[in-house]
Amino acid sequence: MQSVASFFENNLTVIYFFYGLAFFCMGLLVWIESGRASTFRLAQAMGPLAGFGLVHGLHEWFEMFQQLGAAGAANIPAWLLLDEVRIAHLALSFSLLVVFGIRLIYLSREEDTRSENSLSEKMFAYLAAGALLTVWFVSLLLTYWVYQPASDEFRLAADALTRYILAIPGAVLAAWAIVLEQRTFRRLDMPDTGQDLQRAALALFIYGVFGQIFPKASFLFPANIINATLFGEIFAIPIQLFRAVMAALVAIFIVRALRAFEVERQQNLARANEARLAAQEEALAIQARSRRETEQLNRELQTAVHELTLLFDLSRSLSATLDRDALLIQAAQQICDRLPYIQTALVILRTQSDQPLRCFTHAGYEQLPQPGTPQCDVGQQLVAYTLQTGRPALLADGLIEPILPGQGIALHTLTPGGEYFVGIPLGESGGLAGGLVLGIQPNMPVLNQRDVALLETVGGQLSMAIENATRYGEAQARETLRGELLHRVVSAQESERQRIARELHDGTGQALTALGLGFAAASENMLHNPALAAAQLTELKVMSTQALQELRDLIVDLRPSLLDDLGLVPALQSQVHSFTQRTGVQADFVLNGRRQRVLPEIETIVYRITQEALTNVTKHAQASHVKVQIGFDEHALHLEVRDDGRGFDSANNRRQVWGLLGMQERVALVGGTCVVQSQPGQGTAVKVTIPI
Repeated sequence: MQSVASFFENNLTVIYFFYGLAFFCMGLLVWIESGRASTFRLAQAMGPLAGFGLVHGLHEWFEMFQQLGAAGAANIPAWLLLDEVRIAHLALSFSLLVVFGIRLIYLSREEDTRSENSLSEKMFAYLAAGALLTVWFVSLLLTYWVYQPASDEFRLAADALTRYILAIPGAVLAAWAIVLEQRTFRRLDMPDTGQDLQRAALALFIYGVFGQIFPKASFLFPANIINATLFGEIFAIPIQLFRAVMAALVAIFIVRALRAFEVERQQNLARANEARLAAQEEALAIQARSRRETEQLNRELQTAVHELTLLFDLSRSLSATLDRDALLIQAAQQICDRLPYIQTALVILRTQSDQPLRCFTHAGYEQLPQPGTPQCDVGQQLVAYTLQTGRPALLADGLIEPILPGQGIALHTLTPGGEYFVGIPLGESGGLAGGLVLGIQPNMPVLNQRDVALLETVGGQLSMAIENATRYGEAQARETLRGELLHRVVSAQESERQRIARELHDGTGQALTALGLGFAAASENMLHNPALAAAQLTELKVMSTQALQELRDLIVDLRPSLLDDLGLVPALQSQVHSFTQRTGVQADFVLNGRRQRVLPEIETIVYRITQEALTNVTKHAQASHVKVQIGFDEHALHLEVRDDGRGFDSANNRRQVWGLLGMQERVALVGGTCVVQSQPGQGTAVKVTIPI
């Protein structure tokens, strides 16, 4: 045993070399690995550990060079080999180990707590190391001040204090931190790294506690008892060898644990490759989806272009003519030709509200495999339903079902091979209403929402075209009627002029001529036969009175003064009374409500309509009794002229119709309505309502 101890004592330089080499290599490798971008908490605290390894290795080499310098085998300046420099390195190295331990302990806490206080924790680690350094430095000062030791004794005491105050706490903190961290690697399914860290922590703990509790012998307690000399006597090996072995173990296990970074890099690379492959697959999937969407958009675009072309062509053809029959024929044929899923088309309309629905035109029936006649009765039922609901409807297997908004028709779920008809309502305007009945191709599986919307749009266009054509026809008929009415007004004016001229010629003119001749004869008889002249003057007086009355009656017919002076009601009373005296037909005048004055143009129109109605009674009715009734309410004037004459059929009595249309035109000028009710043998009633 003595020979072994002597051997190691004689070769301490080699021990110091490998001792320092272990820590220096460990520090160098840790420093290199600390530059990695890693998610491990260990990587964030490895800087101080690298500093500890490098500085502590240099410290051991200091002792090696001190040994060599003492033997005269090294040419190094003496100031560089001073114990003060070595002790400073020793204090600095263990201070860095304290920083490493505290930082790693804090980094091992929960992630949310660390993220909030990372800056203060780093500062706390350096402050804690600084506090220990301060305690160490104060201890040195107190030792020097209390004991006043010699230089060599003080350096030995400083070495012991450095190991007690800095080395042992630093090693314990670092070992504890490494133990906490190794659990993380076990959770990450890296048990080898966890075992290496656990072994490194154990070796570091043994190195820091058992390796540093035996300093060089000093006068300080307990270094004066527990020191390197005692260790050599007990274990027969120098303490430096024990420290070197522990240092080698710490370095080996730390370096082995550093392989976790390479494993992490491989895992990151594998994940990156997987992510790249997944991204490529996703890109391919997106590309395929984009291609499918592009194809779908192209199909939809083609469908939209086809639909827009159909609507444009249909709109152009519908606007090319205002002939309703030609328009319907052309539209039905165009729908069958341009829509592939439409087999037949049938247009069913009614032009007046009191008329039944009837087929106006059809298309596609001649192209059927077995050509047949249009199914107007089925179409009328379907159109009646669509007009009642205001929505498109489907007729399948004899049953009618509405097509709800935003829905299509799944024809394949119905009876295979059955006949299906879609009814589209055509807009109702006035008395005009109807529908478009479309027969679907036999093997059509589905009419989607877009198809139904297109059919509704076609129906809307057709509705507007039918309404425009109807309005145009009505306007043309009204213009024809206006022309005929104008002709009749002019004819009536000329007839009235002729009547006035004839009455003036036959009545007033002859009376004035007779008066002239009578006055001439009376003037001649004044001298020869005064009695005869007096008798002639008496006759002339009566004749002049009759002529004046005839002139007054003619003026009243032209414009009754009562209408201007007293108003409408007295004028009508006078007109009815005059009608009875002139024709012998019993006429009654009835006033409902309180009479009132209205606008002059309204009074004139009502008076002339009554005059025209009584004239028609005189000319055509052969009536025995006439009743003229007028009434006023808050908003309107009501006139009714009713007779018990023979009546007429308006469809076969065009002359009578023209007169009645003239009345209606007069009333329409002031926003009123004129209704004529008449049947053969049941008399005639003219009812007028004018807003006031």
